[in-house]
Amino acid sequence: MTFETLIYEKADRIATVTLNRPHTGNALSGQLRDELDLVMDDLDHDDETRVLIIKSAGNHFSTGYDLKEFSYLWDEHSAINEQQRRPHSRSPIWSRHRFHLSRERWMRLFHLRQCTIAMIHGHCVAGGLDLVGVCDIAFAADDALLGQPEARAMGELHVFAFWPIHLGMRKTKEWLFTGDNMTGKEAEELGLVNKAVPHDELEAVTRAYAERVANVPLDAIYSHKEITNRWFEAAGMHAGIAAANDLDAMGIAGPGMDEFTQVWREGGVRPAVRMRDAPFKPHRTYLEAYEARKAGWNGPEGD
Repeated sequence: MTFETLIYEKADRIATVTLNRPHTGNALSGQLRDELDLVMDDLDHDDETRVLIIKSAGNHFSTGYDLKEFSYLWDEHSAINEQQRRPHSRSPIWSRHRFHLSRERWMRLFHLRQCTIAMIHGHCVAGGLDLVGVCDIAFAADDALLGQPEARAMGELHVFAFWPIHLGMRKTKEWLFTGDNMTGKEAEELGLVNKAVPHDELEAVTRAYAERVANVPLDAIYSHKEITNRWFEAAGMHAGIAAANDLDAMGIAGPGMDEFTQVWREGGVRPAVRMRDAPFKPHRTYLEAYEARKAGWNGPEGD
């Protein structure tokens, strides 16, 4: 199968999907998600493939959803088709509907029969974490950066990246309240990824795990997945994710977005994101800001 935004390959009972929009930081466009649906269509009928590895070309795993395709929510002149130009398209009730549909598409990957493995390098933020969240296993380069910067303005993620499940209550809040990025090593310590390794070992380590899983019958892999997943579904996982979709739709129409929206309308997405993130630079986390303060640094954060 040949795609425009993905590279899809199979060998030795292992399938590999490579996100192939490096010029955008592998931002998740509508076309990319449509093509990923076609990959899942193929795997639904493939009884030989046991593992799906998801990786990316270029410098980053994914910089999130392609915001150019959502800009009509803040600026009606940015609409790219007739559907987006319809007045009701900017209503929170219809945003909620689209976000729930997006969640359902991600959950299809969550329930895929094959073992799914995310292979993370560079930045993996915002919507990229939705993709990682629904994978069974995640390996990361130890210097990768994972986070939800949209938490500073713009709302929630469509499956909330499964953070409450992977990180627990207190750690989810600690990282979500700031929108800071964690390294691959920190993500391993927190339970967001299974293993963090040096960047030049990432592919080999991921393949070593995939090759062992590929020796297990597909029906056994699927059974293991469903048994494990059911524990969290019974605990209310779906209700929690649905709440994220509801609050996302309300959040992007709320007062917290006013300044972001104004900058977006005047200059586009990049200036708006720079404005959003400016108070948090130049330090990656509050601990780095604290250490800089102890060392006598006095900068834009008021340290």
